[in-house]
Amino acid sequence: MPTAVPVKQPEEWPSRNDRGYEIPNQPFGTLRPLKVIAIGAGISGISLAHSVATNGSQIDLQIYELGGDYGGTWYWNKYPGCRCDIPSINYQMSWSPNPNWKEFYATAGEIHDYYRGLVKKFDLAKYIKLHHEVTHAQWLPESNQWELTIRPADGPEFIDRCDVFINAGGVLNAWKWPDIKGLHSFKGTLCHTARWPENLDLKGKRVAILGSGSSGIQLLATVQPECEKIYHWIRSPTWITSAFAEKFAGPGGRNFEYTEEQKKRFAENPKESLKYRKMIESELNQRFRFLIKGTPEQIAALEFADRDMKTKLKGNQRLIDAIVPTKFLVGCRRPTPGNGYLEALNEPNVQVYTKMFQEVTEKGFIDDEGNEVEVDVFVCATGFDTSFKPRFPLINAQGVNIQDLWKDYPVDSYLSIAIKDTPNYFMYYGPHGPTGHGSGAPMIEAMTRSFMQILKKMQMENITKIEISPDAVRDFNEHRELYLKRTTWSGTCSSWFKPGPGASPVMFPGNRVLIIELLTYPRWEDWKYTYGYAGNRFGYMGNGFTMRELDGRDTTFYYGLLDDKDEQPDYSDVRELYTFNKPFNQPPKELPTID
Repeated sequence: MPTAVPVKQPEEWPSRNDRGYEIPNQPFGTLRPLKVIAIGAGISGISLAHSVATNGSQIDLQIYELGGDYGGTWYWNKYPGCRCDIPSINYQMSWSPNPNWKEFYATAGEIHDYYRGLVKKFDLAKYIKLHHEVTHAQWLPESNQWELTIRPADGPEFIDRCDVFINAGGVLNAWKWPDIKGLHSFKGTLCHTARWPENLDLKGKRVAILGSGSSGIQLLATVQPECEKIYHWIRSPTWITSAFAEKFAGPGGRNFEYTEEQKKRFAENPKESLKYRKMIESELNQRFRFLIKGTPEQIAALEFADRDMKTKLKGNQRLIDAIVPTKFLVGCRRPTPGNGYLEALNEPNVQVYTKMFQEVTEKGFIDDEGNEVEVDVFVCATGFDTSFKPRFPLINAQGVNIQDLWKDYPVDSYLSIAIKDTPNYFMYYGPHGPTGHGSGAPMIEAMTRSFMQILKKMQMENITKIEISPDAVRDFNEHRELYLKRTTWSGTCSSWFKPGPGASPVMFPGNRVLIIELLTYPRWEDWKYTYGYAGNRFGYMGNGFTMRELDGRDTTFYYGLLDDKDEQPDYSDVRELYTFNKPFNQPPKELPTID
């Protein structure tokens, strides 16, 4: 179909004024090229790469990934029993549903295979460089760009620059050894759940498991039947519950395997599969209600969790006193799914300590009474640095390192995606996001859609710098801090939701549906913009014509689209019927009869 030809600009046209503003000779809708660098090839990085590949234009995307494979936390975490507490059917991308999940709650390995498979299926590896670590990032005000220092695994450091920097590195990635006397003097096998050794077999071994968070709970419940002896420490109470969406899980909220018939139905009936996913997602969204103090849902959750934990501990008062919380409500810390964990604590091959050992020795550890206990394997299931601080120096427009700014608490953030005084920088799941309930996959997709809208706006309007307004940051955090006082997160517990008992929770003030709506329809008034074209915000109007006239789209779109296609229609059939022949006073050809 023929398209319009750009207007050739005669020299006599006035196009530049005394201030130096010059009308660009380009149509409205022209997208300026944009260099984007992201870090992390986990779920967020994969989502971003897919959106750039399918919906982006004139975007040069480069993703740097520290690890040797795609999949983020599901690549790094491989310990026995590692699985997601969100139903697998809801822990996937909406643009590529998998009908063949093996179990209701998938293992880390199966999730890793799924996301790694997306990279291959959609040819996304071209955007990603593995074994590349970002070690420093700094805003360059003279060019409105970010300068990054990159360290590859097999070469010298180098510099890369970009217009937009996106942190998709996630929170659960910075692990470290705990500060324990004598830990590295141990001569047996010492390991961390975040870096599980290949082919480590615990069968018949004496194993010390330090840490009663989610990884320690999953590990102990899985390996207890095969170990000769397990030594385990419970240092703080925590609510142990069924996994999320237990209503649709197996009996007692337990996991189950999908049948071949169910998988076939998912594959052959996409609408039915979608309805199933939406039903479970709706249930996940309802969980926010039990995080609000005083609601019937909160009261019921507390009564159920207390009764259920005590029942599974079989009345063992020493264990009940050690692990069942009495000073904070369900949800203050993220409820930890622990199918089989509480029951395992009462097994004869499990020794539970409620007081910390004195030190680690070459052969094992010295317990709180001074006795040396020998073990073959010492496992640190001690989690990650969840402070939200960047893992590298990040120098903003004021010359401030965000690592220092967030040393004690992450301040000046906005909707978990942006930071004050930090232009052209965006985060997936930054502080004050909806991390306390539901699946991360839909949230990541919502953030990706929001980032793509921001990139498109920058391209369309030739925005060289976009930064969140200080007023918007102030107002958001005032509302957030006041609202969160009504939630269970504000209790006296200490968790990765907040730095300590007296700190404000690092959470979003509302449920997931709310933040998804906010991200879907960005509040453009909350941002400050710096424009090209000598600072004229309307310079992108260009030469008075639009790209719609050049790329074959419908120039009469405002009448509605024919067959829902935004393309210039072929008018030949009606032109023949309704166009007057020359001379113009002659009647048209015979018109069709209208009944």
